[in-house]
Amino acid sequence: MHTMFYLPPFTVSLYHKRPRRFKVLPVVSRRIERLPIMYRHTARGRGPGLVPGLAMRMLLVLLFVIWSNAFTAIKYLREVMTPMQLVLARFLPAAVFCLACLLAVPRLRRESASILRSAPARLVAMGLAGVAGYNYFLYIGQSEIKPGAAALLTTLAPLFTLLGAVVFLKERVPLRRTLGILIAFVGLYVVVRWGKVGLGRVIGISHAELRYVLITALAPLCWAIYTIVGKNLLAKTSAVTVTYLTIVIGTVPFLFAAGKPFFAAVASFSPMHWIALAHLTVLCTLVGFWIWFAALKSMPSTSVASFVYLNPPFAALFGSLFFHETITGFFVFGAAVVLFGLYLAQSNQTGNRGRDGEKAEIK
Repeated sequence: MHTMFYLPPFTVSLYHKRPRRFKVLPVVSRRIERLPIMYRHTARGRGPGLVPGLAMRMLLVLLFVIWSNAFTAIKYLREVMTPMQLVLARFLPAAVFCLACLLAVPRLRRESASILRSAPARLVAMGLAGVAGYNYFLYIGQSEIKPGAAALLTTLAPLFTLLGAVVFLKERVPLRRTLGILIAFVGLYVVVRWGKVGLGRVIGISHAELRYVLITALAPLCWAIYTIVGKNLLAKTSAVTVTYLTIVIGTVPFLFAAGKPFFAAVASFSPMHWIALAHLTVLCTLVGFWIWFAALKSMPSTSVASFVYLNPPFAALFGSLFFHETITGFFVFGAAVVLFGLYLAQSNQTGNRGRDGEKAEIK
């Protein structure tokens, strides 16, 4: 077994003998597409293929470092924008970039045309659930509940995904993974209920806030639908194509919000508002959605979804770093339980079962 390293596409073009026109969008898209296959291996009896091991799990940890800070950014932007306006402000620049890439890159254009012909309903369902539904319900909920409470409620996604994967994907979920998901949820409850690091006592929700709690709980349900439907599409389509198409489709319902109030709200942004919006648009959306689908392409959906449990502990940790909150013993204990649950949920996957075993389970 040996490891081969691949040069990024633009470095090859720099030394090409014939002059060629520099195309920004194709180069950017090709570099994004090659990220998960930068390291390949050749084994006896197998050709080069994606290595879905530690590297992908590290990418998922990085993803939730990014996404755990989204709740604070959302709360900050909600001070000047309605939920509709915030969804549009976040996804419109991303949708323009994605659409340009889909039209400019021949391979992405061919894949897009193929998937739009073969599975238009699934793409629309993903766009409405993962982009429109998830974000709209989350932004409405954060009008009245704290970012920590919202982070806790989003962790219902692994449980919804577990049920959906068993029912719709016919995914064989080992007992160890199920126990890991449940143990992680228990650890998460300890962090939120008694850890008190930047989260407050979420358990004490008033009757006035209950309506917003239920609305926020619809967000992880939408994300579970997004994950389950997307798992089927990834069997024959690249993660980049699926990500870009769903972002474009999911942005369309919010275009009617682009009126004078929307542009007035954008004009009133302070530098911190722009930083928060850049975090949501570039890191949380363009980078984050791609990592999610790249992981789904090589790992079981329930295993990928279990990483959502990192959201509240990370949100609490960054609250400690940025706002000097005190880290308690309950936080350390609860975070350790979360990590142990994640270990159980992940450790039953082996290199032999990795990608090929998952493809066999996709109906």
